[in-house]
Amino acid sequence: MSVSEEHESIISAVTDGTGHVTEHAAEGAGRRGRWWVVTAATAVLLVLLCVRNRFLFSTRLYEDADMGANSLLIEQARHFTLLVGNYSRDHFHHPGPAYMYVQAAGESLFWAGLHVVPTAWNGQLLAVYALNAMLMALVAGIGYSWTGSVRGAAACFAAVVAFASVHPAILSTDWMPYLYVPTYIAFLVAAASVAAGRERDAWILALTGWFLIHGHACFLFFVPVITCTVLVAVLWSRRHVLGASIRSFFATQRRVWIPVAVISTVFAFPIVLNLVLHWPGQFGLYLAYTSSKKVGGHSLAQTVQDALWNWWPYRDAWVVPVAGYAVAAAVTRWLAPVRLRRFLIALLAVNAVSSLAFLYYAKSGIDVISSHYIGYFYWSAPAIMLLVVVVGVVEALPSRLGALTAIGAVALALAALAIAPGTHTSTNLSDPAVASSGADTDPALPGVVSALAARSGGRMIVLRFDHDSWPDVTGFLVQAERTGVRACVPDPTWTFIMTAQFTCTGPEIAAGQVYWLRPTAPPGSIVIGRLRQAVVTAG
Repeated sequence: MSVSEEHESIISAVTDGTGHVTEHAAEGAGRRGRWWVVTAATAVLLVLLCVRNRFLFSTRLYEDADMGANSLLIEQARHFTLLVGNYSRDHFHHPGPAYMYVQAAGESLFWAGLHVVPTAWNGQLLAVYALNAMLMALVAGIGYSWTGSVRGAAACFAAVVAFASVHPAILSTDWMPYLYVPTYIAFLVAAASVAAGRERDAWILALTGWFLIHGHACFLFFVPVITCTVLVAVLWSRRHVLGASIRSFFATQRRVWIPVAVISTVFAFPIVLNLVLHWPGQFGLYLAYTSSKKVGGHSLAQTVQDALWNWWPYRDAWVVPVAGYAVAAAVTRWLAPVRLRRFLIALLAVNAVSSLAFLYYAKSGIDVISSHYIGYFYWSAPAIMLLVVVVGVVEALPSRLGALTAIGAVALALAALAIAPGTHTSTNLSDPAVASSGADTDPALPGVVSALAARSGGRMIVLRFDHDSWPDVTGFLVQAERTGVRACVPDPTWTFIMTAQFTCTGPEIAAGQVYWLRPTAPPGSIVIGRLRQAVVTAG
């Protein structure tokens, strides 16, 4: 029977009783094979992260700073009341709570349910490891569906793991700018796959796209731009019979559009509900931000320099993308098998669209362009380029040599990730590898919360603090919430971090017991406790 070249390696392995290939059986075998690939890759990466961070199963960690602020939201997510995402330093919340619900699930399962970790934040981290491992494994699964071979999947997996070994914090920490990176890589790979004709990967495109939209307001721009590019690519070849193709798609491709519809409905629900309850909600703040004078206005040179930093943060960075595109194009044109070229070309095209979108965003949407963490997700650009080259080369080699090369590449990439210092989740800001992430813990938090609760005699604890002491306040409020101690902050300007739940009302201030958190204790004051950045004194 006649089969497309792209399915040949899968279908040739599945025959009916007469030795002839059955296309339905081949498709089923391909799906089963892909899920085995995704499951195995997820398990390998998750085990590596857990072994590398095995201290999470025995060490009590109490989060503060940004992690504490996220945990204030995660505690709401555990009660299914959270409708917004993490806070922004520009005094709004990002669109949706998807990442918070993942971490809430980890806290509830691993800490409150199974008791395999001693503290709540440890459980949140395990959920982050699982999510990141799955996202990287989905890239390998997409590679398997295009190559039809384990070596092709291994080549994809080796490429993304090798990239992660250079930036290991994208897998090992829960700081939001890092979390976007594996999601965005999987989103771009899924976008390329769908654009190249593999429509059944649309659910991955939808899942990762919605996660990104929930995570940061900038993806309200990136996700639609790239999704529209994919739609144009898919529809262009059918432009002469567009109406019939669309009707046929909805009539026969239920396995494609029903998962996309379900995923979109679930992820859109909290955003829409928040808009209905609090119109115009966070979107009014987004519009105010984008129309303000503090965003954009950067020169073309600044914009290009910011984009190039993500390729190579040193001198002559322009050489890396130029050489990368040249090598990737050459591998695609002259080395890669014909059956793979459409996918590899789509990867290069989607990467180019993402790069152009990033240049526009850097020029018009970023306020402080020197704050590179805002665009960490654009590390995807060199990662996609590496993926194209590795997969193209491995698939061009003879079967046995290609398999050995892919296995060796996976082993080396996993070894590099395992020994990378940043793969160990840091809990100390003195670690330069993650000093910018704000990831820190403070073992003094439970004791200070207990001491203030004992002194307050059941009255509301009112926390006043200097600006530089806010990281300690988020940690205090999280521990107070988990132990049933009532506490709040009286300054409403901090609501965007501390949330309305922990912003004092007038009666609470009047009836409460006031305490101060400051870098140093004023002369004559009573020091009750010492936290990471502040001393706690009676008000």
